[in-house]
Amino acid sequence: MTWLTPIGFLGLIGLVALIVIYIIKPNYQNKTISSTYVWRLSLKYRKKRIPLSRLNHILLFLCQCLILTICALLLAQPVIASQKPGDENEKVIIIDASASMMASDGVNTRFERAVEQAKIMVEDTVSGGGLVSVIVADGKPDKFLAQRVSGDQLDEVFGALDALVADGTKCTYGSADLDKAVELAQEVLNYNNEAQVYLYTGTSFTQKNGIIVQNVGVEGEWNAAVLGCDAKYNENNHYEITVDLGCFGRTEQLTVYCEVHGANGRTDKVAPYSKSEFFDPTEEEKRVVFTTDDFGGQPLYSFDYLEVYVSVADSFAEDNFFFLYGGKKPTIRVQYASSIPNNYFAGIVRTMRETMKNQWKIEFVECKADEKGKTEGFDLYIFEHRMPDVMPTDGVVLLVDPNKAPDGSGLRIGQAYAVNSDTTLASGVTHDLMKYADPGRVTVSKYIDIQSHDNYEELAYYNGRPMILAKNEPQAKVVVWAFDLNYSNLCAMPDFSFMMYNMFRYYIPATMSANAFEIGDTVQLTARGTELKVTGNGMEPVDFAEGFGEIALTHPGTYTVTQRSMQGETVLVENFFVRIPREESNIGRTEDALPVLNVERTNEIAFEDLLFYFAIALVAFMFAEWYLQAKKNY
Repeated sequence: MTWLTPIGFLGLIGLVALIVIYIIKPNYQNKTISSTYVWRLSLKYRKKRIPLSRLNHILLFLCQCLILTICALLLAQPVIASQKPGDENEKVIIIDASASMMASDGVNTRFERAVEQAKIMVEDTVSGGGLVSVIVADGKPDKFLAQRVSGDQLDEVFGALDALVADGTKCTYGSADLDKAVELAQEVLNYNNEAQVYLYTGTSFTQKNGIIVQNVGVEGEWNAAVLGCDAKYNENNHYEITVDLGCFGRTEQLTVYCEVHGANGRTDKVAPYSKSEFFDPTEEEKRVVFTTDDFGGQPLYSFDYLEVYVSVADSFAEDNFFFLYGGKKPTIRVQYASSIPNNYFAGIVRTMRETMKNQWKIEFVECKADEKGKTEGFDLYIFEHRMPDVMPTDGVVLLVDPNKAPDGSGLRIGQAYAVNSDTTLASGVTHDLMKYADPGRVTVSKYIDIQSHDNYEELAYYNGRPMILAKNEPQAKVVVWAFDLNYSNLCAMPDFSFMMYNMFRYYIPATMSANAFEIGDTVQLTARGTELKVTGNGMEPVDFAEGFGEIALTHPGTYTVTQRSMQGETVLVENFFVRIPREESNIGRTEDALPVLNVERTNEIAFEDLLFYFAIALVAFMFAEWYLQAKKNY
């Protein structure tokens, strides 16, 4: 029992007043009588009635006390509090739309079975007068398929569910974002904490955290998968191919095939090579390596692409193949022309050729001292001391200690100056070309005065005069070192390597970081030239007018990247492969825990009014008090 108006207990002050009245009330009254006989007779009868009279007074006092008490309690409004029952007939249905839900028993996919079971629950719920919400947990669930709908909207909900499987499954090829799906479900629980949340999935969970999991997988489903593939040079500069195989839900002897396209410059396809592995129930993943011996004793120096696959009738075919690109590296041609050649540039290019062999094939051409360098056909031109008459326009140009300004360079050259050999450079603008390099460590004792320059950034100075400049325009990618390396300590410092590596990364970037990605990844693209374009499976062609950008991958398959050189001709076509996430291949996996639902009960409090019962008691005691009062006066 509880009290809605506790201040009503002030009415109990009436009890105090009643007690005071009884205390000050006289017990006897003086009366004149006519005869002592009558007095004695009355005393005789009075003595006999004293016990009953005293009891009557006590009962009368108690009745009056109870009447006052009940009145005070009525003022305090007595009630019995209880929780108001919620609407338990409300369901939130989450349908897992991850790639593993495409697994099939040969008749229906898991996703189709999930939709059918969801339709049954929807019908049962709304036919019983309940409400239902439906969420499709794909890669980015941001809205309800249906939210708190009732029976009059049943056809609309069925239409939306049927649309999911009308033209094939609407699963994402990636993983489901269950965190976001549960956040949407929580919005329903904020209205009704008694609502039940169901998840239709093929994945098991050790901790369900308030979610009822309905596993739609069936007995006999299994999956064989090519989980990954990579190609690396061994110590003999031959390729070794590593393939990661998976077998989930079944004991099986798997054979993996590797078809090499364009092996060592050939135009035909080489017959597939194969290797077999046995998987017992305790083994789910194994690694297979194809070496020269597996390729019939023929070393694999280059290839256009590899097609790796397993040919089995499993429950999930989307991961039975893998295409690996990048076996034929783009060629970067470097020319070095100097009237006084040194070994520094040849050495650093050889080092970069080795460290970047998995990315580029670098060719180095060194002109003789009396030979003029070419101004076309190379990706990087290094001119030292003697400058060309006209600037190349099809590659990056490094001008070192220029004796004149080539046409098209945008430079105006002054005279040469000799200074103290301890003179160091000062930093200019912050630039990627100077990453990790410190001009304060570089000394110069002979430099060329650059009197003016068009649109160059000044990266280092001596005494206010620019020593290192850079320009990056579509038709002009130029770096200027306005000092003589023979009169500088730069080539003996690590800064020389830093600056040369930075030049490659900045002006000749890799178009993308890898040749294989997963659904859900974001690919950063950077053009070496212009007109960068991406085409691929399940997407409209994308043009990157700025020469760089990114795309989010939503469909598996091969994507093609094309771009043009500075002259306008297509010089590079590259491919990359996108596969489903590795964990989705394990169609029978068990994960740790689902996201936590807030299911704390916060139902409204219901009150049962007790005024009626207290009023009955009040009337009863008032009647008793009247009866006792009447009897007393009789």
